[in-house]
Amino acid sequence: MAKSVTTTYTIHSERLRSPLKIALIADLHERRAVDILNRLRAAQPDLIAVAGDTLERYRDDRYASTVKRRFNPLRWLIVNIIYYVNYAATMLRRERSRPSKEYAYSFLRQAADVAPVFLSLGNHETGIMPEDRDFFRENNIHCLDNEDMEFAVNSNFIVIGGLSEEYDEAWLHRFAQKDAFRLLLCHNPSYYDLMVKQTDIDLVLAGHNHGGQIRIFGKGVAGAGGRLFPKYDKGVFDDRLVVSAGCANTAAIPRINNPRELVIIELKKI
Repeated sequence: MAKSVTTTYTIHSERLRSPLKIALIADLHERRAVDILNRLRAAQPDLIAVAGDTLERYRDDRYASTVKRRFNPLRWLIVNIIYYVNYAATMLRRERSRPSKEYAYSFLRQAADVAPVFLSLGNHETGIMPEDRDFFRENNIHCLDNEDMEFAVNSNFIVIGGLSEEYDEAWLHRFAQKDAFRLLLCHNPSYYDLMVKQTDIDLVLAGHNHGGQIRIFGKGVAGAGGRLFPKYDKGVFDDRLVVSAGCANTAAIPRINNPRELVIIELKKI
């Protein structure tokens, strides 16, 4: 695994009564991440937001993208080159960390001892299983599958929602109308332009693109699904969309200029 870092962003909101610290976890992909867990303990957040792809639970149609793109021959060529180079590297590096649901379960169980955990579902979790939902309930992990819940912390009243990969736009519209600080977990940042940007939701937390895997001049090269130079690779956009570079390295090709990260968002009252 590549090295990890803690990245801190500060965002201001007039809806808050007092400061709030949120830890953002994304794209664990059932890998071991003891270093991220140690960083989480050191940060001591008020709540932990897990924005998708914690588990590897997909259906047979997992490569069918909800966000459609036009066919681009150059993109097709580059994506296939990346795929086969990565496949060859995987065969040569069989000692890499392999996914296991026990790694993800252990991480979530220990994270719940640090602070309340709220979890949304990503594109690798469209085949979420009943045993996973049982685990969430038994360990007080709040799985928000196109749903929301109220939460009070540090004199703040907030509503936390989770927009799943198989999204419910009608639920999102209802969530956006709620009279409170609205925190949305939305694994795929492409959904921000598609349906979230036109709302006034206060804070949106995402992942999905793994920071672009390789970063050149501060820009990610390869996003999820082979998207080249993704618009939302990592960082803060529009002062309310925070995108994590992810907690795991699922490719045999190493991350370059792109460490795995724990993101800390320090919310402060204007």
